[in-house]
Amino acid sequence: MKVVGVVSQKGGVGKTTLALNLAYALAKRGHKTLLVDTDPQGAVGLSLQRPSTDVGLAGYVADRSPLDQVVIKTRIPELDILPVGNIAFQDSHPFACRMADGAELKRLVTDAQPRYTVMLVDTPAGFGGVTMGALRVADLALAPLQAEPVALRSAAQLLEVISAVRAEGSKVKLAGVVLTMLELRNPDSLAVATQVWAEFPTKAVFQTSVPRDRTFLQASTAGVPLGLLSRRAPPVAAVFDQLSQELEPHLELEVDGKEDGPIALFA
Repeated sequence: MKVVGVVSQKGGVGKTTLALNLAYALAKRGHKTLLVDTDPQGAVGLSLQRPSTDVGLAGYVADRSPLDQVVIKTRIPELDILPVGNIAFQDSHPFACRMADGAELKRLVTDAQPRYTVMLVDTPAGFGGVTMGALRVADLALAPLQAEPVALRSAAQLLEVISAVRAEGSKVKLAGVVLTMLELRNPDSLAVATQVWAEFPTKAVFQTSVPRDRTFLQASTAGVPLGLLSRRAPPVAAVFDQLSQELEPHLELEVDGKEDGPIALFA
């Protein structure tokens, strides 16, 4: 099983949207996926029709609740979700401190290992305790970068944090940066994207970018991933199909072993 931490120094960059829709896309491609919400505010749960449970990750950590009792099954057999659970405001800081060394998440990884091939961990904004704990157990870090000038300034800090965590002995590597909320017809947004493409190593930036699209708001209002917004998925949902394919080599996932190649149009 590969563990991917979805991390960002800045809030409001589409991190939870990325985590949720990428988890759905990976599951649709046949990979048994667990989406874990570590944000005390319950970002994943707030994006779904079934927002939370009383137990969730908080119960798993505090009460040693078995994984089977805290995971929510979805209608997609390959996709399960572990919401953060109910965390009172005054307990948010103690929860973050407890998660910082990664020990509790390491236990979760051990329990999830036999059941899943991918664990996507959605983290709070910033590099506080919970996010640091996630990076300490992750194999890969996936970083959404909003195509706006302010967000670009935070990219260097991400690389510094990953370097520091690796210096401690963790194995996490940067899978890459995903440009989000990109508006190709907006000069400022396009300028940020152009700068990222020019200054970042090619392998550090995913070719797939996530556009700014009102369909995301519709999916959030409906409480579903984009792929379940309607019987015919909206066109923007294909972005995450493409991104999941780009991510697969980083995850070293086994795909259909049949030899692939052109398929004849005529019988």
